[in-house]
Amino acid sequence: MIKLYYAPHTCSLASHIALEEAGADYSTVRIDFAKQEQRGEEYIAINPKGRVPAMATDRGILTETPAMLAFIAQTFPRARLAPVEDAFAFAQVQAFNSFLCSTVHVAHAHRMRGYR
Repeated sequence: MIKLYYAPHTCSLASHIALEEAGADYSTVRIDFAKQEQRGEEYIAINPKGRVPAMATDRGILTETPAMLAFIAQTFPRARLAPVEDAFAFAQVQAFNSFLCSTVHVAHAHRMRGYR
């Protein structure tokens, strides 16, 4: 079963939505930023980057939203979250997701957490 490590008001919401839309069997673990849980030993053992999201799968841990969204889309192709049967179209989705993470997300993250 998939386990999603998330925190409210973060980009982990994208993976959470994708898991719901895919009809996946999953559980969630909330990481409390106010308590600095993302820097605690227990979470660092899961994601040494100390960031959310992280996703535990039967094959290991995944981090980084574009990778997690691709995994969800490919694991649950019937949900049609991405055009997994067309390599070029799938790459276009990946390009858009990467743009969101490297450009849009950066601006948003600093707005809410200026200390970063």
